[in-house]
Amino acid sequence: MTTEMLFQPPLVLDSNGGDAAKNFPISFRIYAAQSDQSEINRLRYRAFRDGGYIAENAKQEFVDRYDHLSSTYAIGAFHDEECVGSLRLAFGGKECPRESMPCQAEFPGEVAGLDPDGRLTMVEFSRMAVEPSLANRSFRTTLYASLVRAGLIVSTAERADIVLIAVHPRVSRFYRAMCGFEIVGRSSSYAEIDEETDLLALRSGEVERRRRLSNAFFGIAAAEIEGAERTLAALRQRDAPSRRGDLEQKETAAPHP
Repeated sequence: MTTEMLFQPPLVLDSNGGDAAKNFPISFRIYAAQSDQSEINRLRYRAFRDGGYIAENAKQEFVDRYDHLSSTYAIGAFHDEECVGSLRLAFGGKECPRESMPCQAEFPGEVAGLDPDGRLTMVEFSRMAVEPSLANRSFRTTLYASLVRAGLIVSTAERADIVLIAVHPRVSRFYRAMCGFEIVGRSSSYAEIDEETDLLALRSGEVERRRRLSNAFFGIAAAEIEGAERTLAALRQRDAPSRRGDLEQKETAAPHP
């Protein structure tokens, strides 16, 4: 099942003075774990292959175990009915399966240190991809920014306390300056990607502070959050059997006192 998000991205970061939002309108869809995500998986494959990060495979899709957890959602960005961007939101913490975020495998101590009492809800932004054939720099920039903004809307709707993202240090500067992320960990590689990586964290209080300052990146309307809440509620209802199975697996895997 997929559902259209009830917003269009008003944000344009365009150094060339063009109007990407007008010339290249983008719509967004949220995918649950049991949705048909083949369009997103094929886009990921094209983008990560183009970057030289993954090996070729016959199916031409890029998927891992986190995509199938009921605590994971995906956002697809569409232009002219073509999937041109995607972002995965892997939720973790309370009421989620154990190790439901990729960063918990790569940065276990750092993630545990952010929530020593196990009371918080976290979400990791991962597998961001943009169609590699897109040549318009204005559109690409707007698309990247809009995917992050869409992720923040969904994270706010899910009451996430901390947003995490693992990125290359050269990209890390953007998230720290534009969004207020802080570096909480560093490694020489991450998952299948053999590149230097910064693990960044953004607390919900910082999101709210930037919204109050009328930061363009965080100009999120209440109606957008309410629309995301309704969408997620509908997806959870459809996904209830799978979610119960994940929670039972979590309880079974928990260590006995």
